[in-house]
Amino acid sequence: MNYIGSKILETENLILRPTEEDDLKTLWKILCNYEVAKYYLVGKIHYDWKNEKVWQYKKLEKALSNDVFQWSIVLKEKNKCIGQISCQKSYNEFNEPNPDDIRDVGWFLNTKYQGKGYGTEASKAVINYMFNQVNITKIDTCAAKENIASWKLMEKLEFIKTKNIRQIKYTLLSSLTDCYCYVMTKEEFTKKKKQH
Repeated sequence: MNYIGSKILETENLILRPTEEDDLKTLWKILCNYEVAKYYLVGKIHYDWKNEKVWQYKKLEKALSNDVFQWSIVLKEKNKCIGQISCQKSYNEFNEPNPDDIRDVGWFLNTKYQGKGYGTEASKAVINYMFNQVNITKIDTCAAKENIASWKLMEKLEFIKTKNIRQIKYTLLSSLTDCYCYVMTKEEFTKKKKQH
């Protein structure tokens, strides 16, 4: 695995770049929307910026580390931050971290920009980067059963749905949530890329 951090990635409509100070309040405002945050593992959300910014600046300090893979999603035509995407260590059913080369893909977008293909575009770029440049061997990820848009996107990206159902405690939901589990190996990714 190559610890090279979050290099700038460019797609047709987007620039994915490490989060900058100017993005912090924008990203926080996006996550203050319950519909965006309810299926996202955000830790505690402060709805008062004075309390939240301490946490946000701590995250910013780590954003340029070579073992962090996190990008702000910027819409080219408006030069506007519309969300964030990241790859984190994934965890097994016992809440233990999986080996370093297994990563979990997660993202969130401003509701105004959902359903326009930007999530797909950003995810493809990050998955390609993680397999081809970071050189991970596998991505394990999951999505709440009720979060139809997320698991449909995983299937569109050709992740393989496993038989496992994982229960996750999302920050804003009161009980454990059943989640579909998906996997993609570098071998499968390379094979599918050649077929397209």
